[in-house]
Parts: sequence; structure tokens; C-alpha cells
Amino acid sequence: MVDRGLPPPTMPARFIALWRAPLLDRPIVRAGLLILIVALCLVRAYTGLSGIQVDSHDAFGVLDGAWRVLHGQKPHADFYSPLGPVIYLATAFGLLLSRSGAEGFGYSQAVCGGLLAWWAYWLGRRRLDHLPAVLLCLTVVLLSINPSSVGESPPNTSCMAYNRYGYALVALLLVESMEPVAASDRAERRAELRGGVSTGALLALLLFLKITYFVGAAALVAALIPCRKQTRDRWTGIFFGFAPVFLIFWGYLDFRLTPMWKDFRMVAASKPARMSWFIFNNLYLSVAFYLAFVFAAGGLLSSGGAQASARAVRIAGIAVCLVGIFLLATNFQYYGLPLSAVMAILVLKRIGAQPPAEGSPAWKPAVLLLWGSLFVAGSLNYEAMGLGFGAFQKHAWEQTPHSSFQAPVLAGFRTYERGYVDLVNDGLALVNQHRRPDDTIMSLDFSNPFSYALGMNPAPGGATTLHYRGNFTDDRHPAPQRLFGQANLVIVPVVPSDTGLIYSIPRVYGPYLAAHFHPIGESAGWRLYRRNPEPAPGPAL
Repeated sequence: MVDRGLPPPTMPARFIALWRAPLLDRPIVRAGLLILIVALCLVRAYTGLSGIQVDSHDAFGVLDGAWRVLHGQKPHADFYSPLGPVIYLATAFGLLLSRSGAEGFGYSQAVCGGLLAWWAYWLGRRRLDHLPAVLLCLTVVLLSINPSSVGESPPNTSCMAYNRYGYALVALLLVESMEPVAASDRAERRAELRGGVSTGALLALLLFLKITYFVGAAALVAALIPCRKQTRDRWTGIFFGFAPVFLIFWGYLDFRLTPMWKDFRMVAASKPARMSWFIFNNLYLSVAFYLAFVFAAGGLLSSGGAQASARAVRIAGIAVCLVGIFLLATNFQYYGLPLSAVMAILVLKRIGAQPPAEGSPAWKPAVLLLWGSLFVAGSLNYEAMGLGFGAFQKHAWEQTPHSSFQAPVLAGFRTYERGYVDLVNDGLALVNQHRRPDDTIMSLDFSNPFSYALGMNPAPGGATTLHYRGNFTDDRHPAPQRLFGQANLVIVPVVPSDTGLIYSIPRVYGPYLAAHFHPIGESAGWRLYRRNPEPAPGPAL
């Protein structure tokens, strides 16, 4: 009698087994993942600041801050900023790589994306099975390097990388807070300590990146405490991860946090969370789809005897959803909950790690794995399309005639907002016509492109961005003495690039401008003012 052995596994069983397959044990898989991540980052570096579709003025806010940092200025102490120093330091590094060219913006995002992908691999390799770890790396790197704004259509490339860094850092924190390392005794203690160091460092980076991400991340860490075993080693690691990063940035800011705290308070008072109907209207379908998946997965895990895992999935699923809505409501963002895709990967890991009980149908976990896979695939596709559109627009721009900013360092900054290009070029010509060798300039537009574009020393004072009801209002705004600072030139747009400034700037800062500056030139789009000379001191009595 011929022994035919066991029957071949069914298709659902093969699909379930794929989530436990030791893919990363194969050198060719690890090499392929590395090559893919490097290639994605190189595409972002190639794109630079080309083909921008919307919000071009945002780029100059970050470039101006980076230019100031390169000239020794410190955020908050030397200029008003709604953001912490992380984004300016990262972009300043990119400017060093590009020899001050605006394409350095893309270089810095590519470098940061590569570092975040490595961080994701380091965390995921020990905490997740192989396929989920691969998906985590790809999700984090694409989330951090996509040149379009979070929640926007992929072709709408823009310049708000700080929001993408914020989501990527919170995603890494979510992985450690949800998934302990499977180890034993001494190895487990070391792993818990290292994981805690990671989470502490992430919290400190978020504090000095953008305060809303720090608040959301801290709330998420607290909410996920019931989702995993808490150890003294983990919390010790969190302290020893947070403390040195905090001290580094505190030292960089001359051990003065009061200016940063005041700036963040002003931003919070000017831009409250927008808990309005549009959030429900824009998110209810995606939230319903996501929560249905989370609770279905919790039910499957519970029926398989993994009660603790099911409870953790439900708690974390709700917490991630609420934190995502909070971040959306405190950003200028209308769609998208990027953390949901990361949570889906963690759920897929738990389903795939639990083989079906003998006699139970394999199609149930297979359906949930397919459901979650489609969820993650949709997110990856969205982010990859944004990166691809950016590269395509860079290529298309080089093949067709176009208008450009008329400054050598802006040769790599190409935007489809030609009205804004014409406005900046008009201002550059006006400043060049009237400036003196030692002049410094501040702008009463949304951002100040002139110091960086013309290679002028930035004057202490000013702001990286001025956004009415975004970072200032009639009642809460930087004092005129601080905003005008030591600049001896002030340039004012006839029609600001942000409509909220049309009436607010004359109302808030018009009297100080009229009292301390006089007009010296005017063009179609701008008026240029010079500081009044100091009165000569009177004779000594």
C-alpha cells in the first residue's frame, strides 16, 4: 500500500502560513528590501523641490528656518516659530549636502526616510514576524518621504515634511508600545530596555518637532499600557531614551525652554483643534472600515483562546483611531489616518502568528488576513503614488518650458503655482534694486523667501511663517518689537499669498510699521520699507 502522506495544504492555509514564513532569514530577501528602500529614498532625493503643486509658500517657511539655523540663530529665541528645531536642523543638513540649493529640502527628506526605515526594521525584526516587519519598513519609509501633504491627493505635491515625520515617529512608538520582544530572562530584559530607550527618544524628538505630535504620542503610550506587559526595564529605558535627547535639544536652545513654551502656547491659542462636522463627513467610511476590521480580528483572537491579545487589539485599535483624529484636527489636514495602516500590520501579525486550531476552518483567519492586507496595500499604494507623481512631475518639468524663481539657489525649486513664482520674482527684483550690502530683511507675507534666496544674513526677529488663526490672531501675536526685530528692510505684499493676512497684518502690525519705517520702493506686487534712522543723541547736560 502506497503512503500518500498528508493532504496538500489548502490555499487559505498557505496564505496563513505566509505570515509566519521566515522570509528575512534569506539573504536575498534582506538585500532586496535594502535595495528597495534605498531606491525609494533616491527617488525622493531626485525629486527635490520640483513639480510642487500646492502651498509653495510653506517651503520657504522651512528653508528660512534652516537658513537661520545655518547662520547661528536658534528657533524661538531668535525668531518666532510654530515648529520645534528638528525640522530646521534636518533641512539645514540637506542644504549643506546641496551647497545651499533648494533641492536640499528633498535630500534631507530622503536621508530622514532612510533613517526611519532602519529604525522600523530594528524595531520590527524582533517584535513582528517577517512579512509584517517588511510591511512596516515599507509603510514607514513611504509615509516619511512622500512629497504630497498627508491626506491630500497624490498629485498634490507640497512641502510639509514635518507632518510626515511626525506620523512616522508616532508609528514607530506604536510598534514598541504594542509589541514586546519574545525573549527570555536576561535577553528579554535587555530587549525591554532597548525598546524603552527607543520610545523615550521618539517622544523627545516629537516634542522638538511639533507639539501636537508629542501630545498625541504621550496619550497613545498611556492608552496602550494595558496592551502589553509593563516592566521596570521598559520604563527605565523610556527615561534614559528621553533624557539625553531632551538634554541635547535643551542645550542647543541654550538651556532656555521658556521661549519655545511661549511660542507653542501662542500657536495653541491661535489654532484650536477643529472638531467640526467635516471630520466626521470625511472620515466616517474609513473609520468604520478600520474599526470593523479591528473588532473582527479581536473576535477571532478571542474565539481562539487569545483573550489578552484580543483585548489589546481592541484597546489599541480605538486608541490609534482617536489619536489619529486628534492629529488630523490639529493639523491643516482634511483626510487620512496613516496610523491605521500601521495598526493593521500589528493586527495581521497577531492573526498570522496564531495557527488555526485543529478542526477549525482556515478560511476565517485567511479572510481577515486578506482584509487587513488590502487595507495596508491601499496605504502603500497611496504613498507610493505620491512619490511617483513627484518624480514624474520633476521629469515632465524638465521637458517643457516653464517659469522659475530668479535666484541661483532656487534653481531646483520648481512649482506649478506660477502666480506665486511671479510674485516672488517681483519681490526679488525690488529688493535687489534698493538693498545695501549689510541690509537684513523681514517679510509680512506668509513666509520670507528673500533672506535665503538672496543670500542675505537673516536678522534676529521675524517669523518663519505668519498664518492668521494658524499661529497668530489679533489678541495673541508676537510683539511688534520681536517680529520686526533688527531688520532694517521690511517687504509687504500688496496681496498676501495667504488670504487671512489681507486685513490682519495692517490691523496688527500696520501702526508699528508706519511709526518705525518709511517707504523706499514699490512694485506691482510689493512695497519695500526701510527703518527710520535713530535720532542723534542730544547734548549732555
